[in-house]
Amino acid sequence: MVRPIYLIAGALLNAAGDEASDLHGAAPTPQPLAFDPARRAHAIATPRLPVDLFDRKIQRSVEPQGLRLLHCAARLATELRALELPPERVGLTAAIPEVDAPSPCWDAVEAIRSQPEKPVAALFANTPPLHALTLLNSSVMAYVAEALRCNGPMGGYCSQANAGLDALIEAVLQIAEGRADAMLMVSTSPNLTPALYLREPSMGEADAEVHGEGAAALLLAAAPAEHATQRVRVVGFARGYGAIGERATAVVERVLKQALKDERLNLSDVEQIVADPADPLLNTLLGRHRPLQSSRSRTGNLGASSLPTEVLYALGDPGYGDVPRHALLLNRTSAGHCGALLLAIDYTEKGA
Repeated sequence: MVRPIYLIAGALLNAAGDEASDLHGAAPTPQPLAFDPARRAHAIATPRLPVDLFDRKIQRSVEPQGLRLLHCAARLATELRALELPPERVGLTAAIPEVDAPSPCWDAVEAIRSQPEKPVAALFANTPPLHALTLLNSSVMAYVAEALRCNGPMGGYCSQANAGLDALIEAVLQIAEGRADAMLMVSTSPNLTPALYLREPSMGEADAEVHGEGAAALLLAAAPAEHATQRVRVVGFARGYGAIGERATAVVERVLKQALKDERLNLSDVEQIVADPADPLLNTLLGRHRPLQSSRSRTGNLGASSLPTEVLYALGDPGYGDVPRHALLLNRTSAGHCGALLLAIDYTEKGA
């Protein structure tokens, strides 16, 4: 990379809690969903926004997933101000899910399942409610930019798990290539509504994945935070795509090789690997080097917010103490997207 990229601070909100240390505590029990008691998920209450940053009317006008994102962004306002950068040198990227409210009622979802040949099924399964989604994208990013004075480069990414990595990589590149001196990256999960389950291929199966609600935000800069004892640099990343099946292994291997290349590491050199232990392919490729770690058992699948949440999980792991290490994060979606992020974690003397 042209310039070093440091992770300055992070904030999160999910069923496990709102601190990185909460991701290593006891796993909360998923609760039944109001629209389908047979299903369980990690739902959370809608957060209240700080009125010193956001106008009161925003609390009433933004969807719950947008409020979660704004809540996490607000928690990084102090760290961002401490950088003392001109607003035009601070950029913003956002990872927002493709599934948003409003959504059809659960009875309609069940009817679509029972009559898949009907044309309306394809419409609901492949088309998000575009009007609501467009409003969420534009309004939420505008609210963050205004409140935290992010007047530099902007980019929004809209899909499921891979959106978090896309938004994070874009933030890294903006700094590395000199277009910004700091970037705020924000993300949120989908709302737990019937619309989310329309897209699930395992819908109705006993082992269907547990979803969660939550958000996460990361602040990156070209220089480390003053007096920080933990210094985290982004030292590698890669993305790939391949239809699930025969090519999946080759795609993952290529992504891993590219992410490790600049640090000249082998997988066996990486001290911490964060990836979904329930993914058999990742277990096969990575598990022989290190046990796979993840916060998913405590948060559920957070979609677009999964990767930044896993970053904070990796940084807050008490099992490593103050030992310098590399942390490799890998996520793979059911659609065939694969992405990896490599962090170098070092420590300094307190107050240095």
